[in-house]
Amino acid sequence: MTGLIPGSGTRGTLVLGAAFGQAGDGLFVTGLAWSVLEATGSARQLSLVLTVLTVVPLVAAPLAGHLIDRPGGPSWLVGSETAAAGLLLAAAAVRDPGLLFFLVLAAAVPLFASLSGPGLAVMISRLSPPGTVATAMARSQVASRTGRIAGPLLGGVLVGAGGLRLCCLANALSYLLYAAAWLRARRALRAVGPVRGDRARAGGVRHLAGDRRLRGLVAVALVANGSIAAVTVTLPLLARGPLAAGAGTYGLLLAAFQGGMLAVATTLSVRALPERWVGDPRTLGMGLTALGGCYGLLAASRSVPLAVLAVAAAGAALGLTSVVSDTRLVTEVPSAVRGRVLGLVTGLAGALRPAGTLVGGLAAGLLGAPAAAAIGGAALVTLGVAYARR
Repeated sequence: MTGLIPGSGTRGTLVLGAAFGQAGDGLFVTGLAWSVLEATGSARQLSLVLTVLTVVPLVAAPLAGHLIDRPGGPSWLVGSETAAAGLLLAAAAVRDPGLLFFLVLAAAVPLFASLSGPGLAVMISRLSPPGTVATAMARSQVASRTGRIAGPLLGGVLVGAGGLRLCCLANALSYLLYAAAWLRARRALRAVGPVRGDRARAGGVRHLAGDRRLRGLVAVALVANGSIAAVTVTLPLLARGPLAAGAGTYGLLLAAFQGGMLAVATTLSVRALPERWVGDPRTLGMGLTALGGCYGLLAASRSVPLAVLAVAAAGAALGLTSVVSDTRLVTEVPSAVRGRVLGLVTGLAGALRPAGTLVGGLAAGLLGAPAAAAIGGAALVTLGVAYARR
């Protein structure tokens, strides 16, 4: 039946393209960071380059939302990935790069590649038949998580074998594959038909300000994702402190967290979440409560197996929360302003990551890592219970 719906056969290609795109993003960051250190040997210059790399997508995401909402939105996505690939191919030809080169590259590539962040969710929602959006969003998260794991691993190998040049070539290939997926999606979207609604009405900020239920949903999504940065900064402190372990355990904890998220997304991609659960505030509330409880268990852990279990369960709870919140965002926001709203949310989520890292680090420094994790967990439990009772 779904094969008769325009665009339904394109979603798999688009999700696969997203995996290549996410892998390219991770590959780019890994290769760029290592190359800056190799070329300059300066921690300050590395910090400056990574700051530019972080700030540009925050500014670009809301602007990308406006482009996505335009009639030629899919064409913008094809062009942006192609332009990013072209920049990387040009960068691969540069010999003896300096700080200025790294800064330009760190600003230009994310500027173009950032369109695909909100664009993927918007276009998948348009290509998905009613009742299948949650499954489609879960599959896109599987692709994203897989790419985020594979990208840095591949980047480390390539930068060691051929330096930044080889990383740029591989990254350009990943973006070209993503552009090809967007090209196919553009054709399918023409069959689906144009977006209905008044594109000139309230933008992302005004639409969020005028919808109380949507504001609550966005707040939950931002807090849940911001907690990733806060807990991540405490993991090495917990590994070295209460767990009395080394770098290997720290890596295991990070892998367990990502593995938990990937496991839930994979499960929901093959076994659809009931629609009534997606729309029920108690589902998100329980997800946040479970996430907070897992952080509390992590704070109390004094053995590596228990800590790994707690972190994996936290990843699973966050995976459920992400799939549900993403699905509700793309289904409850009117299609005419969906790109602008998701672009704004993407920018806010990116801004919260360094804030979460700062808060988590300060709390761990003042109170100790276990206390910081416990307080963060208690706050999430409180928020989850309050949201479930809305």
